[in-house]
Amino acid sequence: APAPAEPEPQAAPPARVEAENATPPPPPAPSEPNKVTLNAGMLIPVRLVDGLTSERNLPGDSFTATLDRELVVDGFVIAERGARVEGRVVASDKGGRVQGVASLAVELVRLRTSDGQTVAIRTDGFERRAEQTRQQDAARIGGGAALGAVIGALAGGGKGAAIGAGVGGGAGAGTVMATRGNAAKLPSETRVTFRLKTPVTITERLRG
Repeated sequence: APAPAEPEPQAAPPARVEAENATPPPPPAPSEPNKVTLNAGMLIPVRLVDGLTSERNLPGDSFTATLDRELVVDGFVIAERGARVEGRVVASDKGGRVQGVASLAVELVRLRTSDGQTVAIRTDGFERRAEQTRQQDAARIGGGAALGAVIGALAGGGKGAAIGAGVGGGAGAGTVMATRGNAAKLPSETRVTFRLKTPVTITERLRG
């Protein structure tokens, strides 16, 4: 009788591969934010939103303005045209009587950047002085003297006219002494260019 066939060997199951505790690669490091520096001497042109006058405003009063031209440094737009700018009144003088002239001095203190930051800045002051009023003052004094001469003539002839002119001239001068000159004004929409006094370094705000 034929010999019984031997059973075919069974293939061994594949070896089980144990999962390795592999550590995922670290995430890429965030990029460094850009930094730019506004150098001292940089010109910052603005257009006033709030009107200012030496008659009403006092040192320390704040005002708002907008950039009249975009600020660009190293190819980066730091602040766009129309960006909000804040300033303050440095000095306000209503002016002395007769000889004094009213004046108003202002500076910028804050700037709104393109990425939404409010950055403190420091600029040289800008001063506006009132127009001289000497011609107006002379007209007042002369008018008073003429009126005094008329009164003096009515009172007593030539001698009275001379006395009246002196009295009238004194009255005219008194009117000027009691009246201040024109106020120094910076109306709304006035264009003013400020000069940056100290450098300012701005770090870009990264958006999440």
